[in-house]
Amino acid sequence: MYPTPGDVLTFLGDSGEGQDDAPITAHLNTAMQMVKAYTRGNGFDEFGPADDVAAVVVSCAARLYRNPTLDRTQTIGPFQTSPGIFQGWTLAELAILNNYRRRAL
Repeated sequence: MYPTPGDVLTFLGDSGEGQDDAPITAHLNTAMQMVKAYTRGNGFDEFGPADDVAAVVVSCAARLYRNPTLDRTQTIGPFQTSPGIFQGWTLAELAILNNYRRRAL
């Protein structure tokens, strides 16, 4: 079964009342494509991702939704850094995704 915006909001502990689902749906689609590319389509069937793969999609989409620019701005004195790019999967996500990733033939 495909993850829904409600799954992301539940993951974040948010009721979602009065929220627009469009941004969450966009982040879900992005996360889904990133996961599918990383696993080369393994872990997906005609009904959607496996439950553990869906959990990674929800986790990634939640991070993207809460911080769409992936801003890790750090300020120390007069200096400020802000990479603002996707920094990769978390260790927990990799533990799941690497079970589906085909690494060698």
